Amino acid sequence: MTDNNKKMEIKRKILDRDYNIDELLKELQSDFDTTTPILLNVSSSIIRRSNNKDYDIIDDILSILNKFIYDDDSNTKYLDKLHKKINAFLDNLEKNTKNNKQNETKDYLMKFFDIQNKCLLLSLKKNKTEKYFFINYLIFEKKNILVLNRYMQDNMKTLENSTLLPAIFMEVILRFISLDSSNKSEIKYYNQVINLFLRGKAYTNLLSSNQMIMKVLERIDKDFVRELVCKLKNDLNMTREEVAKEYNVSFIFPDNLENITYNGNNITDFTKQNIITIDAPEDKCLDDALYIEKNTDGTYTFYIHLANVPSIIPYSSNVMKEALTRGETIFSEYFDIHIFEEYLANDLLSIIPGKKTNTFTFVMKVDTDYTILLDTVRIVPGVVINKNKLSYDMVDDILEDKYPSEVRDILINLSNLMGRLSKDNLHVRALHQMDNILSNNDNTNSAKAHLSKAHNMVENSMIFANRLPDLISKYFKLSLPLVYRVQPVCNDEYIELVAKDINYPGIKNAHLSHTIRSFMGSAYYASEDVYHNGLKINGYARISSPARRALDALNEFIIYDLYINRDAGDLDGKYYFWEREVDYWCYRVNKKIEENNSFMNQYSYLHSKGKILKR
Repeated sequence: MTDNNKKMEIKRKILDRDYNIDELLKELQSDFDTTTPILLNVSSSIIRRSNNKDYDIIDDILSILNKFIYDDDSNTKYLDKLHKKINAFLDNLEKNTKNNKQNETKDYLMKFFDIQNKCLLLSLKKNKTEKYFFINYLIFEKKNILVLNRYMQDNMKTLENSTLLPAIFMEVILRFISLDSSNKSEIKYYNQVINLFLRGKAYTNLLSSNQMIMKVLERIDKDFVRELVCKLKNDLNMTREEVAKEYNVSFIFPDNLENITYNGNNITDFTKQNIITIDAPEDKCLDDALYIEKNTDGTYTFYIHLANVPSIIPYSSNVMKEALTRGETIFSEYFDIHIFEEYLANDLLSIIPGKKTNTFTFVMKVDTDYTILLDTVRIVPGVVINKNKLSYDMVDDILEDKYPSEVRDILINLSNLMGRLSKDNLHVRALHQMDNILSNNDNTNSAKAHLSKAHNMVENSMIFANRLPDLISKYFKLSLPLVYRVQPVCNDEYIELVAKDINYPGIKNAHLSHTIRSFMGSAYYASEDVYHNGLKINGYARISSPARRALDALNEFIIYDLYINRDAGDLDGKYYFWEREVDYWCYRVNKKIEENNSFMNQYSYLHSKGKILKR
């Protein structure tokens, strides 16, 4: 029998329903080049005619194709060829199907589109590419937008020239359009993932290389899909508010927030101290200040004054709930989005000059050689008046005696004390130097810390402040349920555990090991005191920026309730309450920080392309 006669015979059997699915599958496996066009041509003919009574034949053909692509004998060559043939089939079908019939056939087009996508995905799996497994893991298992963004940015040139991006992008689209309209969180998440794929050359390549993506999206009768289609047709031009909405970020505070006023009760007066704040000249939210005084015996008393959120804002208030929901203040070159309203962040809670500001103050003794006597540390609710709002450059100039200042002796003692702390933890300097080398950024405060005494002074005093809550908890045996900032140790054991989680068959793959080490060791908030690998310390419970980081403020509330006011109320009940709050908000804020950073990445990208519209 000639090839042409064979094709006619197979086609006749299919249309007459004189076939067996297993026999057709064997024909496809033994003669792919002959059988595939027949199956697709029969499907095309039925769909174009919208012959409902024959749609069961297409169901059988789809079943055959699905079995074929999952068969171990279907090597990469046939998967790639089937992908191309289905792509041509869909394009041809689109051109020859009348508009009034498209809605009747969209389900079958989607099923062929799904098989086309599976061909790419299975081809990648057969090639055992660690990039596929890692990206797939980040998107569908870990759901970590922040790491996914970093990984794609660092590997975009390689990804753009491979079949990996189109394959996973189609899988993302299929997951997206299958969502129920009520699943708001998943809709937002997959919108954010889609945004990452639509950057640079990938934007053009993904939408132009496979026009079926837009055609499929246009057929889905769901509001959230129509919104995506509208965005794509508008070439990603958006207002900043529209971008913010996709990441649960808001420039506007809700109307139900209480009006907070100053409360100066039950605090220690430190207003006579010549305290010092060191910040960038343009900073308005000043939430930390330093002071040191020399005692008659040659020792010193050192003070770290932090913004005192609990003395101003009730924990049960809508104001505090909103701050926790926002997670951390977003600072950017374009705008700032605070966790507290501006009158709080930049005034009531800010240690700005010329007014009384409540403080959460660490007080401790320092020996003559600038060794801090940790057993003397105590926490005092206080009030200060800032008389010295200094910039980093001003502090460095004063220390170098470029001009006289009444606070020069204070700065010298502070610099000597922080120099001692810096020597005690050289990892801090090395960590920040490496971070800035990797990010090609030599203009951050941490990048200058090893050159500028002012930057070193601020950085080390704040790192030290963030260790004090845990040290106090251990020293007084309080077992405080604190919020810790932790970072995993990316050793071989950790890498192997993550690799198993990724389900990558080549666990010992060197490239995957490097990828895990580089991208999976990010710091996060936790309720347990896990080692902070970057700083090489335990017990790092951040508290130094309570007006800018909501969980720093949460640590203040915990210390107030379980240390300062320990004897008031039901102690067991208070512990139980704060343990639940810490667990709950650690999870929420970790996710929120991912969204905040992803929002700024997306906004910066769109801004750089001139795609941010005025409202």
